[in-house]
Amino acid sequence: MTEKRRDNRGRILHNGEVQLPAGQYRYKYTDENGKTRYVYSWRLDKNDPTPKGKRCKASLRELEKNIQADLFDHIRTDGGNYTVLELVEKYTATRSGVRPTTRTGYQTVINRLSRDPFGQKRIDLVRISD
Repeated sequence: MTEKRRDNRGRILHNGEVQLPAGQYRYKYTDENGKTRYVYSWRLDKNDPTPKGKRCKASLRELEKNIQADLFDHIRTDGGNYTVLELVEKYTATRSGVRPTTRTGYQTVINRLSRDPFGQKRIDLVRISD
């Protein structure tokens, strides 16, 4: 019978989970493009304490749950890497059957965003007030 993988506290690790020698946990998954991605956390479960001197963020299992939900809904898990300009260009590329004047309007917006600092801003940093 195969031995189940456990962390240093004796808890069973799920598929894709690993505890690194420093004590940090890592989850390995494949994104929608087939590229291998990793997320890290100092906590495995939401009830675990964060080690002293380490930044408190979501536990690995919470991150895992969010990633699985995003992959199921076909949402990009690294959406924060898009800029406003890239997102507008992607949106206009999906629009088919629009009139030439509408296409010209889209191009005008793209031209303005390319010159404006707002167009270079990452979408996860954009607020409603912007």
